[in-house]
Amino acid sequence: MLVSESNLNYELQDIYILDNGTFYFFDNFIISEVKEGVLFDWEMAQEIIAIAESYYGVGQKIAYISNRVHPYSLVPQDWLKFFKARNSISAFAVVSYSQQERSNILLERLFFKSKIKKFFDLEEAVKWAISEQLKYDNRRTTA
Repeated sequence: MLVSESNLNYELQDIYILDNGTFYFFDNFIISEVKEGVLFDWEMAQEIIAIAESYYGVGQKIAYISNRVHPYSLVPQDWLKFFKARNSISAFAVVSYSQQERSNILLERLFFKSKIKKFFDLEEAVKWAISEQLKYDNRRTTA
């Protein structure tokens, strides 16, 4: 299900339409819908990180949902670059609609330090992301 087809539009804060996909910014999370056939690499990730930092603030961790409505490829080793530069994700969810995407998640888990939560429903992923972001915010303010 595309974000535009969901009931999430009333909570939507901003939309960034880039060459590689559409990124939906909400109060507590980001949803990405990468275009079909894209090879999502470190350079593309840096563009999204820069937008997120300008939107939420530098150093602010935020929940991220990869809504994989279209097949695309990731460069898994680029996760290592992500962690060396900065780790600005408080929670990471993947909404998968195909068996191939489910297999890709297994590979990504080898490179991503934190837990990747799989979902088959976008709205369930959003509920989880909001909950995880609240947990992160509470840990940060009580630490």
